[in-house]
Amino acid sequence: MCRRVFFVGVIALIVGSPVWAGTADVPRILLVGDSWGAFMQLLRSIDAARGDFGWTGIGQRGDRTTTVGARAFPYYDPGRQWLERIPEELADYPTIDIVHLSLGGNDFVLDTSWNPGMTEQDIKDRIDGIVAKISETIDTILAIRPNIRVALCGYDFGNHGVNGMSVARMNAIMVQFEIARKEMVAIKGPRVFYVHNLGLMQYYYGIPLAIPPILPQQVPYPGGFAQNYVPMPGGNPDYNSPLESLMDDDMHLTMQGYDYVAKRCFSEIYNTWLSWPVVYEILPLTKASKTSSQFFRVTFSKPVTGVDVADFAIIGSPGEPVAEVTGSGAVYTVGTPPSGVAVQIAVVDDNTIVDGGGLPLGGTGVGNGDFSTNGLLQYADPAFAGPDDFDGAMWSLSRAFTAVSWMLGGQQFDPDHCDANGGRIAVNPPSIVGNNMLDSAELAIVYECLENESLDLSASGGVTHAEVVAAYEHNHARILADLGGPDGRALLSVPGLDMMMAGFITLGDSGSTLIPVLLMTAVGSYIEFPGVTTPNLMNYDCTLARFLGPNGDADGDGATNRQEYNQFYATGGREAYLQAALNPSIMPPTCMNVQGGTFDDGQAFCLGVPNQLDVGVGFQWYHDDDPLQDDGHITGARTRDLYIVALRASDAGDYECVYDNGTKRFGPVFLSVTSHTPVAGVGGLAALSVALTAYAAVKLRRRRKTEG
Repeated sequence: MCRRVFFVGVIALIVGSPVWAGTADVPRILLVGDSWGAFMQLLRSIDAARGDFGWTGIGQRGDRTTTVGARAFPYYDPGRQWLERIPEELADYPTIDIVHLSLGGNDFVLDTSWNPGMTEQDIKDRIDGIVAKISETIDTILAIRPNIRVALCGYDFGNHGVNGMSVARMNAIMVQFEIARKEMVAIKGPRVFYVHNLGLMQYYYGIPLAIPPILPQQVPYPGGFAQNYVPMPGGNPDYNSPLESLMDDDMHLTMQGYDYVAKRCFSEIYNTWLSWPVVYEILPLTKASKTSSQFFRVTFSKPVTGVDVADFAIIGSPGEPVAEVTGSGAVYTVGTPPSGVAVQIAVVDDNTIVDGGGLPLGGTGVGNGDFSTNGLLQYADPAFAGPDDFDGAMWSLSRAFTAVSWMLGGQQFDPDHCDANGGRIAVNPPSIVGNNMLDSAELAIVYECLENESLDLSASGGVTHAEVVAAYEHNHARILADLGGPDGRALLSVPGLDMMMAGFITLGDSGSTLIPVLLMTAVGSYIEFPGVTTPNLMNYDCTLARFLGPNGDADGDGATNRQEYNQFYATGGREAYLQAALNPSIMPPTCMNVQGGTFDDGQAFCLGVPNQLDVGVGFQWYHDDDPLQDDGHITGARTRDLYIVALRASDAGDYECVYDNGTKRFGPVFLSVTSHTPVAGVGGLAALSVALTAYAAVKLRRRRKTEG
């Protein structure tokens, strides 16, 4: 049971699976453009729809190429990073051959100059200008590779009022805008397709505000390509899309609404485009040799026939044929003539490679199945290292929320920046305020405790491997259940969030355990997911705050995790912090004296190794070359700070400390003990007295923790 947290809120959040099914998904579809594309990427609408059409093993991307607010006109969208990243994504993922483009809507609806008094010529000129810019973007994408095809995704009626225009008038202009986009696409050729969606939401949700209300599927379904786009539009343009289909009562659809759009894209064109065989990978298998062939494995998306030496070329040597081709089905082995020079090969599409149904490589036409990337296949989503891969989970969150970071106040989730834990979350305006400790460092303690089976700090009053394993495994199982299971729709959207949430709850302090509820509530104010239930924190194990929380003490050395973080992270990074937090012999310094001198008999004395931020483990103090041991008179003989309770004449001599497993040495420092006033002076005496008192207090806290 969770002993310290009793707040439970309403949740509905995008979450991730512990075993990322997407690691087997070859990226085929790149989402590009504005918020409609961004939300379809965030919600994995394409991935969710593919199963209804029998597609498996393919995936979508778009976290870097979609952004809320993107426009066709560059001077309204100054950064245009989404556009600049398209060539990068297509280079990194050469298996992508479909670009799902959503663009122009913001240029249309956010134009404040629309007004009821506009002439028809004004409207036409405005629309033509936007469409021309969209056309330029399409041409830019098509020029990147000959096998790229672009689907321009049509918008639906929203609920966005513009400068006093009536619903019917604004929707009529919207129809004119979509017709202009459709006609622009029609002259682009077979590599570009327009998907008509006007009226789609009214068809599925009905029109509840009509008098009498119009039920679902009682308005015309929008006409598609096979029907020559008749009717255009579908639905009833006298009404907006029903509020039930909008997440924000404006222009953005619910998750189900975007699912309908994705399914529309599949039924209209993606099924056709994906049915054509393509090349997935050309992987070099051997190195070049003067006496033997260099071999490559070539993998197709499906079994094909007609593969022979004429279908390959040696890159850099036009016309030079490969030596041999063997194999069948979807995998072939290609050998090049012996040369002693490493080469690469390319698949040259001349329409002789076909699948079992006679469909040619890349579709009808030569060259649209060309493939020249040599190297390992890049999957849509990188694999997690395990069920506690917190860094992988943070990178996953970073990718997922890139396009819609405004929803969370611009919070960054990568390991070098993420500080969502331990603070507070606001919904309006959206913001996340952490606890000034990077989450990757806080969760690194949990990870180390989980992975290090020999970790047992109980002797010093610290944590053990067994305690953390029991808590984390319980919390991980509970969060998976509350988030709809590993195969639930919510877990498809942001893989790895289950690990983050389980990690936060395992930290145990109230600031950490509240984060799953608050974060889910913040995102849930925009998006709802089926199968998700509110986590009842009383069902979780939140008992390890005394070890793992910011104010806990993982190694029992008397210094809190936050104190050790503040001392060690700044210059030593996560590894230095982790080493200090889980080693009772490393702690923030309490003795600031780093030199000897002459001191009175009976006086307290301490000596510390300087440059604590660079200090490693394995301390051993020596007095005149003899190793010291703690005996009541001397303490800290195997730590950074050496303390002598009351000096004796026999304590005089040279002091040295060897540390970092014998690789570093501090000293010698000479100490003289007399019955005279010490050279260090009154200030030095006061400093040493304060240091000794502080050290004694730390030791007392450690003893109390160990005893009870």
